[in-house]
Amino acid sequence: MGIEDKAAPESGGGDDGDYCATVEDFYTPAAREVIARTLSTFCDQLIVTPGELIHSAKALKRLGDAGRVLMNAVDKVGTAQAQRRGESPVSRIRDLHALVSAGIRKAWDEDKERPVPPVKPDTFLEVAAKVGGSGPQRDYQVGRLLAEALAVHKTWRDKVAALTQMAAAAEGRDERAVIEQWLAEALRSEPAMDQMLGFPDRQEDRCGDLIDIVRGTWQMRDSAAPVMAELMRLMEDGKAPSVRAAFEFALMRTLAGKEPLRSAEPEPEIQAVFDLFRRMWANGQLLGGAKALALIERRQSRCMSTETVTDLLRERRVQADRLAFLMTLAGLAVGASNRATVKGFVDHYFGDKDFVPRVAGGQEPPVPKMQTLTGIHRALKASWLPDGDKQAAMAAVEAAQTDLLKRARLFEQIEKKSGGPAQRVLTLLDLCRKGTFIDGGPLDAVRGIIRVGLADAGFTADYLGGATGEERERKLAILDKTLAAFGLSRP
Repeated sequence: MGIEDKAAPESGGGDDGDYCATVEDFYTPAAREVIARTLSTFCDQLIVTPGELIHSAKALKRLGDAGRVLMNAVDKVGTAQAQRRGESPVSRIRDLHALVSAGIRKAWDEDKERPVPPVKPDTFLEVAAKVGGSGPQRDYQVGRLLAEALAVHKTWRDKVAALTQMAAAAEGRDERAVIEQWLAEALRSEPAMDQMLGFPDRQEDRCGDLIDIVRGTWQMRDSAAPVMAELMRLMEDGKAPSVRAAFEFALMRTLAGKEPLRSAEPEPEIQAVFDLFRRMWANGQLLGGAKALALIERRQSRCMSTETVTDLLRERRVQADRLAFLMTLAGLAVGASNRATVKGFVDHYFGDKDFVPRVAGGQEPPVPKMQTLTGIHRALKASWLPDGDKQAAMAAVEAAQTDLLKRARLFEQIEKKSGGPAQRVLTLLDLCRKGTFIDGGPLDAVRGIIRVGLADAGFTADYLGGATGEERERKLAILDKTLAAFGLSRP
């Protein structure tokens, strides 16, 4: 039996709140959290919550009859708790087995001596009101009643619906807290969540639903169970925090899973993880905090390893395309480890002593390559890279574009093909508008050529083409606006 909750801490927890020294300790929230983790498979098969399990003599008998399930769970928890407290694992496991046996005997004796009266979900509150006493003893008897009331429901969908209706009816009563806790435990079950929301086409869709539910913005749809509308109302205005936490728990569990969000292919999956990260980020905070960030980072690292990135880069034959893709990865990398992976490739490629000839060389058309280099330059400028590395890489890209301009003799080609000064200026402005030149040395060189064209005596007449009146003013206004966008003006 494995621990199904991959997003949760190891069995035994991280503090002593789950350390049971008496039978009564099994009913504390921390102890039930451990039960939920270590016996999740059994509870899902039996369709019971941890609360039902420890309050139902019938469910405990089923657990005792389930072979080594209980023994394995006790061994795992006892070992973890002993290591945490510096105790002998053998002694702690022996004591915990004895305590569990005493708890089961107590439940069986209680069932024989004080049988639970007949109770159904719609009569639970009425019967619970007649339970005397106070404190843990009363809570235990109320728990027995609740377990009996839920026993008639054999699916998670029906069980959640019954608990939701009881929670709404118990507004303002002591039983409300107990019902909410059991409802939250039910919703933490993965099969229960599938029955509530329907089976998703992609894990990305499931995460999106859970994010919207936690934030209270989820919209009801046909594949969801009707009770979801009632659950959303139950959580309005910050109410039922434990129920909301159960949906957040389901989100963390999905993030911790191995199934891809969008695709088994690394490239779309890297994008999907980043899209999910961006969706979870709002108002300067990440939903789920540091735990969510660690899970997202770990998930993305599975498709952003050094080997995977190497293969993705090799698919791009042109060096400039490799650099552009590398900067795309830099923008998508979530977390320090993934950024460190990308940083290693950035250092390798941009630190190449033959960077300029490798990038500027080749038989590819010059204009698309220059536009790619301009995009790389912009991405570098906006990146998270250290300033020193960023400036060095930007200078290398600018040098490569300057060299490419010389190799391609772009300005000379425009001079030959253009019919007049206006056509040359407009061609260069169009290339500027399409982001062809890096804002630095290359764009300064283009500005100089444009200024020469604007100063040509025949430019205005060539540009206007005989236009007069309003048409003349309109064309000049368009020209002035275009020039101003690149820091230019007519002489």
